[in-house]
Amino acid sequence: MAKRRANGDGNIRKRANGTWEARVMIDGKSKSVYGKTQNEVRKKLTEIRADVDNGTFVDAKQITVGAYMQEWLDGKAGIKIETYTRYERDIRLYIVPSIGKVKLKELRPDMLRKLYKQMTDKQLSDKTISNLHGTLHSALQQAVDDGLIKESAANKVKPPRSGKPQEEMHPFKDEQVELFLQAAKGNQFEALYYVAMFTGMRQGEIIGLTWDCIDFQRGTIHLYRQLRREEKKGGKYRFTSLKNKEERTFQAPDSVLQMLKRVKLQQAENKLKAGSVWTNTELVFVKEDGSHVFARTVYENFKRIVRSIGLPQVRFHDLRHTYATLALQNGVDIKTVSHNLGHATVAFTLDKYGHVSAAMMKDGAEKMQGFIAAL
Repeated sequence: MAKRRANGDGNIRKRANGTWEARVMIDGKSKSVYGKTQNEVRKKLTEIRADVDNGTFVDAKQITVGAYMQEWLDGKAGIKIETYTRYERDIRLYIVPSIGKVKLKELRPDMLRKLYKQMTDKQLSDKTISNLHGTLHSALQQAVDDGLIKESAANKVKPPRSGKPQEEMHPFKDEQVELFLQAAKGNQFEALYYVAMFTGMRQGEIIGLTWDCIDFQRGTIHLYRQLRREEKKGGKYRFTSLKNKEERTFQAPDSVLQMLKRVKLQQAENKLKAGSVWTNTELVFVKEDGSHVFARTVYENFKRIVRSIGLPQVRFHDLRHTYATLALQNGVDIKTVSHNLGHATVAFTLDKYGHVSAAMMKDGAEKMQGFIAAL
């Protein structure tokens, strides 16, 4: 009679499709794990053996969606902070309360549709639901790749669309630009708002701007990171990569460079006054002690200013839209505007600011007609 294998005994083989399988005996039953390489399945086999020895092994057939999602998240430590934070929030706020107790192998597409409908009924945004679907899609695909489930329920579901229009942009009109700049005079963030309006930088990019990014001789600004607060209670500010992970360098208007020179001079004076309490962050926009400014404070100051001039609907992000609109209206080509904004493609810029480019084309046609008529 063949000797029965002990818990944790196993073997590895290459499958016909080129992937690898490791089989291990658990309580007299054979369990398989899969991977793309021999080393990958060997590592999984080692982990299972360790769990068996420690008495912490959980059969994948019994694992719940909530437990699996947490395990999946724990393996994502190397990703961007904001991405990790979004995954954690999706799992904690939406996945665990609704489908967390469902066994992973029993998760069905209709359960996801029900979850998305509940979110729609609560008037959560399309983007929130779409992001959640993306989180589930990534995690469940990993479960498929690991051989925990045969197929992903997320592949058979599309997140619903509420039909709500995208949030309306409120760029400053020409006369409002001057009105805002006058109202911002003397504000602690006057220079920050000025630079934001005439460069189109995102809030995290401008708060995280450091002096090494600015080349006064060449007149350029180089962006390679941003300063963002972790999206959780007590979250700290950390430098992260840019939104599209692409560094960019752009030519800054001379007035912006002059403003930055004044900021540098003022910062040098503040540093002398602060003495030993100065925090040497190398950031461009700082408090009087050299420490970084808070995004919330920047936003609240901005909202007070726009309310004072009768424009309560305008958001800080509309400074970015203002830059794009002004640049296009004043003849800056769309490719340059797209690059300066850090958009992934020119097509995205055209889609975002199509109303501006359409007005420009109409104006161009009228000018051409005027030339033809004068012949």
